[in-house]
Amino acid sequence: MSNIPIADIDTPDPWMVRHNNLYYLTFTCGDRVDILMSRNVEDFRSCNKITAWHPPPNTPWSTDLWAPELHHINGTWYVYFCAAHLGRGSLSHRTVLLRSSSQDPMDAAGWTFLGPLQGIPDHWNVDATVFTLRGRLFCCYSGWPPGDFSDTQQDVFLVELADPEHALARTLTCISRAELPWERPDGGRRGVNEGPTWLSMAGFEGIVYSANGSWTSDYTLGLLRFTGGDPLQASSWQKRHAPLLKSCKDKGGPFGPGHASFIPAVDWGPAYPQGHPQKNEKGKAGTIARRGFCASTVTIFIHSPKAAAAFVVVVRL
Repeated sequence: MSNIPIADIDTPDPWMVRHNNLYYLTFTCGDRVDILMSRNVEDFRSCNKITAWHPPPNTPWSTDLWAPELHHINGTWYVYFCAAHLGRGSLSHRTVLLRSSSQDPMDAAGWTFLGPLQGIPDHWNVDATVFTLRGRLFCCYSGWPPGDFSDTQQDVFLVELADPEHALARTLTCISRAELPWERPDGGRRGVNEGPTWLSMAGFEGIVYSANGSWTSDYTLGLLRFTGGDPLQASSWQKRHAPLLKSCKDKGGPFGPGHASFIPAVDWGPAYPQGHPQKNEKGKAGTIARRGFCASTVTIFIHSPKAAAAFVVVVRL
């Protein structure tokens, strides 16, 4: 078991990817998209850093940049994230992306802002991730039901991509509604499913997502197992009825785990950078949690000297 802080800065909504024995970390900066690179998964204190995009002031998609994810798709680097229009607030959040013309994601000059992911119906959406399943490319994100502007229901949607920059609008499917009691903050008045991430390991294929309110100690991780068939059929996804990971209130913490991501490693199982664990219910420093994930694995989660900073968690199979 490993419990090693990898950064001394706040890293909310962390996303880590491994490529050619290098580790890349992205996280919410708010006003820009930074990429950090390290040769050591356990050390992002002394690392290389670039700003891939800093939007010009007073331009569209220039505020509240959240949850960037770096992906290498068919030989090209992309960053998917969400952004809002200045003056319009969170209501205008949509998925946008960057594309690099360079094979090196740390080449700042190679990055170009493409604007919104084309083809997604015009509704509030955040926390986009992409993955390949059965040879098809998908985008999974958290969004309000199309046409619903009440900000009371936030679900997980799946859409097939024609290519990394274009979605097939007709394929949009809601695969998880926030209906279970532990998914609903504010006394059940709101439903929140967000921060989906794809996981394929040890005979398991599915999506780990966050539920409840990130602003509460009830923030938790849920699980959708892909059972086979057409991924665009909601019936192909089986929701775990209990949380995968939740606050240990009876033991004094940790509290509020959520917004996880995984990295593969040569001699380890998967690892989680963990975005929102807290040491106490007031949101102080984070801590680790340990939990069995499936029959052959144990997952160990990140913590930090600051709320929302990243730690490495290693599963030894």
